[in-house]
Amino acid sequence: MQIERLKPADVWDSTPYKFTQAVCVRQCQNLVFVAGQTGMDEHGEIVQGLESQIRQSFENLRRIVTGAGGTMANVIRITGYLRDMSGLETYTKVVSEVFGDKLPAATLLEVKALALEPLLVEVDAIAAL
Repeated sequence: MQIERLKPADVWDSTPYKFTQAVCVRQCQNLVFVAGQTGMDEHGEIVQGLESQIRQSFENLRRIVTGAGGTMANVIRITGYLRDMSGLETYTKVVSEVFGDKLPAATLLEVKALALEPLLVEVDAIAAL
């Protein structure tokens, strides 16, 4: 399998915003569609604070992708949902730490509510293995 992160010269550079404009996957064997992950730890407890919830969401995503036989470099698409877009800087900082130079294609939305009141963020994903 080959994963190519596309940066067309005639489209604005999304790198400072911590996502890739498009990802092309060639000769893929499996796709993993990961349901929305939140700031809920392995004990079902919601961690406190926005940054902690973002980090827990991505840790949950990492555990799922690893369990399927991949790494975070196999994540080709994420959609993030923030309850308050003022958390954008924190979100992009964590995304940058988690993915390094293997940024997935991404969308980030502000939403009015998530499934449980204390949740501040949710992230779903697609991984190609």
